[in-house]
Amino acid sequence: MDSHDPGQQQLRTLLALGVFNTGLLQHWPGMWGMGSLIHYDLILSPRHDDLVLITPTPSNVLQYLVPRGRPMGLPGLRLQEATADAFVLRHLVTGARMTVTDRPPVPAFDSDFDEGRRVWGMQEGMSGHEQEALANVPPMTDDALALLSGLMSRIGLCDPERRWGLGNWFVDPLDRPHAWNSAGRRLWGHGDRWELTWSSFPFHEDVAMALTDAQAGIAGAQAVQGRRGWDVRLGGAVLALRTAED
Repeated sequence: MDSHDPGQQQLRTLLALGVFNTGLLQHWPGMWGMGSLIHYDLILSPRHDDLVLITPTPSNVLQYLVPRGRPMGLPGLRLQEATADAFVLRHLVTGARMTVTDRPPVPAFDSDFDEGRRVWGMQEGMSGHEQEALANVPPMTDDALALLSGLMSRIGLCDPERRWGLGNWFVDPLDRPHAWNSAGRRLWGHGDRWELTWSSFPFHEDVAMALTDAQAGIAGAQAVQGRRGWDVRLGGAVLALRTAED
């Protein structure tokens, strides 16, 4: 689930900032317009040197990930190659690879990847807006980087023993009753202190358990429940899980 490759960690952390900032609660990475990615049927298959995203609608998902000449999508992410069964992406700054593909059998993409929806390829250098956006991302420690990149890698996990489930932050795979609040999400922080705030599914305890599970969790991470929510700790870093009311 977790890569020790610095480029992969940075890519997954940037993806987390894009996905977990949306709605009324969002911090400025919400402007990347990536929050709706969770509405798609996604399976993340993290590798040491690649982040594979499996979806029945790869062309649609691509539009949320790769910029197209406007300030949306992950800054610096580019389409490196479009094959018959995958979109291969490369991040210009970190060098990290990401692959968007369909479940097998995989049809060719020609029918739904028309010229009007083309995204930027490797020939497009970093725009000024992208450089500014990445320069404004707060610095973080190595432990914080591991926590945030691990959060992104686990958005669709569900415990086979049904103790917890994340369901891509969209649908509860365990079918439990819960209150829904559409205020959005905010992931922000600095250095070794980061906070994720939301007031909808998944349950905060589920996220804490997923990040610290004995089999699927981040190695060395521990969860502590407090008065205001859960804190997930790794080394000197803390990812605080909070509700909007806090």
